[in-house]
Amino acid sequence: MPQMPLSTSSRRAFTLIEIAVILVIIALMMIIVIPHFLVQAKERKARRVKQDLVALNVAIEHYALDNGKVSGYRLSYADLQKYLDPKTDVYQRDGRDILGDSYGPFTVGQRPAVPTKTATELSTVAGADYWSPFQ
Repeated sequence: MPQMPLSTSSRRAFTLIEIAVILVIIALMMIIVIPHFLVQAKERKARRVKQDLVALNVAIEHYALDNGKVSGYRLSYADLQKYLDPKTDVYQRDGRDILGDSYGPFTVGQRPAVPTKTATELSTVAGADYWSPFQ
């Protein structure tokens, strides 16, 4: 019996249904993974803002000690620059937070406050209790 040539239907290839199933699986994975990455990005931003606030608080205390200023004295970011480590984010962003909002004005004896817009933007990952020392 002579061998018949292979028909086009017996070739090894992906069918349209197989490709569609793969695309659906990839889409489902993206639906699950992308929100997780977005939440993590917001959490990182919140941590960076809190680190900025801690650095600014230390700078305010050092400024007050070095210059003999008492509680209630108002100062600007320019007054604090000398007391900030140039490697900190707040120093490199010239007194602005990661979202571009300015910190300050500052008062000796009071902790710096998280900018309202930033607290609102990051409220889904950092509630009031997270910012409590800096409100």
